[in-house]
Amino acid sequence: MIRKLSNADFETLMDFVRKEKEWNIFIIGDILSFGFDSPVVEVWGEFDIVSGNLKAVLLRYRRDLIFYSDSDSWDIDSFCNIILTTKCKVFSGKKDAVMPFLKALNVLNKREQLFMKLDSSVDKNKLELSQEEFEKVRVINKDNLEENLDKLELIVYLYQSIEEFLNPSTFEQLRQDVLMGRSRIYYIEEDGMVVSSARTGAEIADMAMVLSVCTMHEYRSRGYATMCMKRLCSDLIKEGKSLCLFCDNPKAANIYRKIGFQQIGTWVTLGL
Repeated sequence: MIRKLSNADFETLMDFVRKEKEWNIFIIGDILSFGFDSPVVEVWGEFDIVSGNLKAVLLRYRRDLIFYSDSDSWDIDSFCNIILTTKCKVFSGKKDAVMPFLKALNVLNKREQLFMKLDSSVDKNKLELSQEEFEKVRVINKDNLEENLDKLELIVYLYQSIEEFLNPSTFEQLRQDVLMGRSRIYYIEEDGMVVSSARTGAEIADMAMVLSVCTMHEYRSRGYATMCMKRLCSDLIKEGKSLCLFCDNPKAANIYRKIGFQQIGTWVTLGL
């Protein structure tokens, strides 16, 4: 049985998705930030007919869909009907859960990314920066956002210049995420421009996703992205948060491994 979830299902949903919390960081973060009644979020769950236990979850955040299940069977036809009703263009999740939809949906493209995790047991020496490097990396968070709106505009310009970023965040999306505490941005400025950056996303009490790691072409091979990553990781580990990220760039993956990230699986995104 599939039905739309509500506030009454909060604990059941959290118990279910936190069994593999890193894989479900977006689902957890979106529910904690927006709840079940927001126009930007909808959640459906399938319950086992016999046990009554939750076995699969589909979440819509704006125009994106995320699916999760710890089962090897679910009502794929009913979920496909819901997906088509939403008219969303992106459907993603853990590879084992998403791949069965490949033949059931009209898929325009498929993207696979390494899903990597860093936790608090990482060797802290791997994250050390010199004093000069530390001071070079600046941070925008909810406490200093208003005085850094001009820098936020430069960061959006940086994102738009990166060809690998297919749908870069807008100024308003970034501003809202930082204001809500869902994101903080680490960046390096040179020649009046923001030339390198890394940020968190879906940030909650015990974990965060690392997003938008990038450097302008003209400023690459200077270690700037690594510096941003090291300060970001160091700060969040001190706060007791685990970190995860997506990666499909072999060169970037090697940098992340040197810092202490390890692949825990594959994330698949389908374009609809």
